[in-house]
Order: sequence, then C-alpha cells, then structure tokens
Amino acid sequence: MERLAVFDRCGTMCDYVKMDDVTETLVVSTMDRECVSLLPRVCEVLVDSGRSLPDDTSLEKLLDWFTGLTKAGGSLLETFPCLPEFISTVVNKTSSDPGVISFTLRLSGLIAATEDGFRILQERSILDLAFNHQHWHEAGLWEDPCIRIGWIQGLRSMLQHSRALSFFVQADFTLPLLQLQTDASLFVASAANQMLAHILLFFQPTSPAGFNGVDKKHGDGKMTRQASIADIEHSGIPMETSQDYTAVVTAISEYLKESLVPKENTGLHQSLQILKLLTLLLAQARPSLRDKLLQTVAGSLEELATAGYSQLTLPLMDIILAAYSSSSTDGCVPDQGVTHLLSSMLKMDKPSDLIHAAAAFLRRGNQDTVHTAQAVRILLLPLHIITGQTLLGTNTAVEEHQFSMVEQLKTKTPCISMICVCLTNTSQIILMPPDVLPCPPVLIVTAVLSLLRICSGDSSCLSAGCAEVFRNVIGSGKVQKCALEALTGLSSSPGMKDKLTEVFTVLIQYLNNPDLDPTVLHKSYQALVKWMSVCKDLSLITHQLRQDLSEVVKKRVCDMRWEVRDSTVEFVGKLASVVSSAEEPCDAPEALLGGCCSTPLLREALQDPESYVRASAISALAQTLAHSWQQGAALTQEQVGRNYFKTTGRNLLQRRILSLRV
Repeated sequence: MERLAVFDRCGTMCDYVKMDDVTETLVVSTMDRECVSLLPRVCEVLVDSGRSLPDDTSLEKLLDWFTGLTKAGGSLLETFPCLPEFISTVVNKTSSDPGVISFTLRLSGLIAATEDGFRILQERSILDLAFNHQHWHEAGLWEDPCIRIGWIQGLRSMLQHSRALSFFVQADFTLPLLQLQTDASLFVASAANQMLAHILLFFQPTSPAGFNGVDKKHGDGKMTRQASIADIEHSGIPMETSQDYTAVVTAISEYLKESLVPKENTGLHQSLQILKLLTLLLAQARPSLRDKLLQTVAGSLEELATAGYSQLTLPLMDIILAAYSSSSTDGCVPDQGVTHLLSSMLKMDKPSDLIHAAAAFLRRGNQDTVHTAQAVRILLLPLHIITGQTLLGTNTAVEEHQFSMVEQLKTKTPCISMICVCLTNTSQIILMPPDVLPCPPVLIVTAVLSLLRICSGDSSCLSAGCAEVFRNVIGSGKVQKCALEALTGLSSSPGMKDKLTEVFTVLIQYLNNPDLDPTVLHKSYQALVKWMSVCKDLSLITHQLRQDLSEVVKKRVCDMRWEVRDSTVEFVGKLASVVSSAEEPCDAPEALLGGCCSTPLLREALQDPESYVRASAISALAQTLAHSWQQGAALTQEQVGRNYFKTTGRNLLQRRILSLRV
C-alpha cells in the first residue's frame, strides 16, 4: 500500500506539473525535484506490480512528463540513471503487468530517440530484447493490444536518426509492422499505418538543388518524371542510411502491390487500410518517393479500379487526388498512370460508383479541364434524366452511361442516393467556367425547381422526364431537403433575378402543403429568405404571391406542431434583414406579408406554450424593432414597453434590441 501511495503521488504530481500557469513556476520546479527523488521508488512499484496495477492513468501522466522533459532538451538518462535498470528488469520479467510493459516499450523508444540514448540502451542489450516481438509471442503477451501498441509507438519514437533506422532494418521489423496494419484492433491498425508513413516520410531524401520532379528529354522536349529512388544519394544522406531506406521503401512498396487487390471479399478491409496508407504517403511524399510508389502499385490500382468494389471507390479517388495535389505543389505534370486511372474511374460501369467518383474529383477543385467537364456531366445526368431538362446536350461519353443510369434510377435506394449527390454539387457546378459547364446556369435552377415539383406530386411534370423514376422521389423528404439546399445555394448565381417569381411560386406551394415535414418546411423558409436577400427588388414579387405568402404565414404560425410555429416565427424575424429596394421604401416584413402585420404576430408568439417558439419570438421581435429604429420609425418607450414586454422574456428582449441597435 505504501508503494502504491508513492506511485499515485508521483502520478498526481506529474499531472500537476503539466499546468501552464506561469504563476506556478516555482512550485512546478519544486515538484520536478520531488518527482526526481521519488522516481526510483516508483520504478520499484512498477517492477513489482505483477498483474495487480489498479490504474494505468498515472503511467500516461508519467510518460507525458518524460516527453515534456525530453522536448525541453533534457537527457532522461542523465536525470534518471535508474531508468536503464528499470527497463531491463521489466522486459526480462514477463510476468509484469501488460500496461507496465507497454509503458516501458514506449519509454525505451523515447530514450532511444537520441543517438546517445540509443547507444547506451544498445550497449546494455535492452533494445534487442524489448523490441523482439517473438519474445512477447513466446511469453503469451503479444495477443494483448496494449503490448502491440507499445511496440509500435516505442519504435516510432525511436526512429528519429539513422542508427535507429539501421536497427529497424537489421531486425527485419518491416514485415510484422505491415501485418499489424490490418490488426483486429483498430487502434493497433491505425498506429501501424501511421508508423509506416513515418518511416517513409521522415527519412525520405530532400530533393537536390534545382530538382523539381521533372526532366526534359533531349530532342522532343517532352516532360517526363524522374522516378529513381537513387536520388537519395545526392541529398547528403550517408550511404548506409540510403541503403537501409531503399530496402524499406522496396519492401513496403512490394507488399502494397501484392496486397492491394483482395483475394476474396474478406480481404476488403486489408485493401482499405492499404489505400488509406497510400493516400497518406502520396499527399506528403517528395517526387522521388511518390514516383517509386506509383510506379510499383499502378497495376494493382488499375486492377482494383476495374474490379468494381463499391466500398473502395472513394478511397481510390482519395489516392488519385492526393497524387494530383502533390504533383501540382511540386510544379510537376501529373503522372500518366494517375491520369489514366482517373479516366478509368470516370468510366466505371456502375452508375452509383461513377457519381461518387465524379463528386469526389469535383470537391477537390482540380484544374484538369477535361476531367472536370466530364465529372460535371456525370453529376448532372440524374437530374437530366428525371426532369427532362436539356442539361447535357450531345455528349457521347455521357450518353454511354445513360442507359445503365436510367436502370439504376428505377431502384429507390440508389436513385435517392445519386440524386442527392447530384444536388449537393449543383452550387459548385453552376460556378464553373463556360467551357466546362454544358448548359446555361439558369437551366440547372429550372431543373431543381422541376424536381421539387415532382417530389410534391405535381402531375404537370410527368410528360417531361422519366416517369418510371418519379415514384422513387415523390414524397421523399431526403430529396426535398437536398433540392431546397441546392436551390438556396443557387440563388447567388448570375442571372437568377428572372427566376424569382418561379422560385417563390414553388416555395409557397411547399409551405402550403399540410403534410410537409417540419424540416422541409424550415428549409423552404431558408430558401425564401436567401432568394429575397440576393434578388433585392421586392417589386418583382407579384401581389398574388405576397398575398399567398401572407396567408401561409398566418396559417403556419398557428400550426399544431411547435417546430412549424418556431420556423415560421424565425422566418418573420429574418425578413427584417432583407433590405427593401429604392422603388419600395417600406420595410420587407410589411411589404411581403401585407395584411399579416409582423409585429402583432410576433407579440402573440411570445405567449406560445413552447419555450423554443417563445425564444424565437423574442429574437425575431428584436430584429424587427431594431430594423424599424434603423429606418427612423418613431417608436416611443411607451409604445414599445407597455405592449410588447409583458412576458417573461422582457429583460432578454430589451437587451437583444439594444445590442442590435448598437
């Protein structure tokens, strides 16, 4: 008990030492000294812990403390001469608690991160035993994830200099590390992935002066990539380290090549992990390493792309985009293999995979005009098919996919998924340059409005699009929400002023639908406000539309569902932020709601039984009154105070109005 008390005391002190308050400097220094004096006794506790250690959080605190001292430039072995003996005892005593062993492995790596610490631990034969995974296998401890984590993290801490890399290569740790990349424990697998990336990226050579990853062939002037890993010989790295690094790169590259394509469906997890590792590497690799990796795995990536594994579509695109991004950073021409792979991904047979690949490419904003134009057409194809709007014109490459896409759109789940992906990307598509965009932007808005009508069951649209697909989207809340979000995003596109009346008509029809989902209604209100704020000339809104809007607001503010009332009250408040035009000097709420006076409506909402509605009413009324004051309306203290503040939200409303006035 006494020893455990010492251990807990040291752990608590180490936790306290991590505080950043400068006023604690003297106290921290005192505690540092006391921790140093306590450490030998703490080591005794840990060595004798067996399997009875009650809590390992103090081990984490202790390791954090050691790490902090190391980062500050201190030498752990000089400050704590007891540590080598402690580490040696633990790694030889396999009956120690697994948590203590894991802590010891990580501590060994931390000490060996400096060449002096590495040399001292090597002279005492500590590292060979500590990181011999067969030793832990034979002791029956390797099955414990914390041992495997300690092994990986200890090696990663150690691999900060060439002697550690030589130790890693000579001990042949590459293969077990690769095997841990697909470990049953996600924490172990992730740590192994990060470790492999660390080795390849940390020791990769710096490009020689003037080297930018491209070289010119004599005679024809064509640009080709330099792909020789031998470039490291020119970067000042010792030949021995160069050979070790080359061996590691070759071993890892060959493993990735052989393991990328799954032998059966159970191997998809392994393929996924390898794709994640490749993405991590390609995003940060210098030209020499990047080209070596791409050259080795190109065939396997191509095979994987044509195999049609839907689960691997996005990870494959991540690899392509990582290679594109890194090459553009270096000022290089993208690798021809990568370009070919991208072309393959944008020609996949399965429409849902094709849509997701196009969306992934578009999101990264690459400047490849040919592939960008192709991705845009692929993404617009579902909207083109369903609505019958001529969004694509004549394009042979896209027409090839039209039949298969129509067939898949007839099945509800992939239909909704593909349409939503299409809608999500419309606001980015509409901003594309004319040589990429296959149709005028206004046609895309028209198509989205047609889709909204189809979703609400409008039979007038049946003759235009694909009637067999309509049944999958009618009443689909998911498609409606995506379409309304798309419509909101499209409002800021050039030339949208002429669409204002049509947009208002569709949105008011939605608001009038008694069966409308509250979330869809909320997004309808958001779209209305957005379009009014962009197309500020309220005179474009006809008298009939204003009257219809006024009626629907009066009806919705009394809806049985509190979510609908809340959205309606919030909408009225947001109208105050819509600046009225010069042609129509009155404020927006009164101009749009006509006989439905906004202030009395909001005052009524202050009495709503639902607290969320009352809170929204307070905020909306504050916005409305503050806007009126800014416009110079003559509101007296009595007019405002006596009538509007007789609720429990009086003080909050006053503060909100005053803050808005300021």
